[in-house]
Amino acid sequence: MRLHLIIPVVNERDNLNTLLPFLSAELAGRGTITVADGGSTDGTREACNGYAGVRHLACTYRGRARQMNEAAALDPDRYDVLYFLHADARPPRGFYDDIRRSVAFGHPVGCYRFRFDSAHPLLAINAFCTRFSGLACRGGDQSLYLTRAAWNELGGFDANMTIMEDYDIIQRAWDRFPFRVIPRAVTVSARKYRANGWLRVQLANLTVFRMYKKGAPQGAMVERYRQMLKPW
Repeated sequence: MRLHLIIPVVNERDNLNTLLPFLSAELAGRGTITVADGGSTDGTREACNGYAGVRHLACTYRGRARQMNEAAALDPDRYDVLYFLHADARPPRGFYDDIRRSVAFGHPVGCYRFRFDSAHPLLAINAFCTRFSGLACRGGDQSLYLTRAAWNELGGFDANMTIMEDYDIIQRAWDRFPFRVIPRAVTVSARKYRANGWLRVQLANLTVFRMYKKGAPQGAMVERYRQMLKPW
């Protein structure tokens, strides 16, 4: 199985400095890591140098959905599986074999559970809920893999979306493919919670999720999220 691991970023140098050596060692020549950069100014490009199988892509447009689509279009016939990962998340050791086995067992689309890099008890509750199957228990922090065939059938991420693009593609995937939540955890940074507090983040997430379910415009959701949370 040839894996294409795609990380959409804007100014994620510090996270990449610790994430890329881990990913490169884990893949061990069995795939490629593309850092899909939406216009970083912090040395993100330089952080991609010196690791086997890692390449930096200066994307044409900023926006996570567009960045991921542009990276996924590189060498489309070379890779069997696409794996999308946030820069502040680290998959467990052996993730390549987890995904390979999951695909072999008939699940062309799937994700992990997650846990936070924090011992806060309320964050432990959030993490526990990611073992369940509801849409509210999903999200890009859990990472997402798709076989090339599934990706092609779904048509990738909706390039018109600037928020909630992960929920959209998961919903569309559920309608067509067996979806698996791998019973291991990606470790996710709690930086958003440290900057804003648990309750504020929960309220912001719930507000935008409800707006999404009601079909609110993308701009309205982005603006509301920015109003409710401080940068992290």
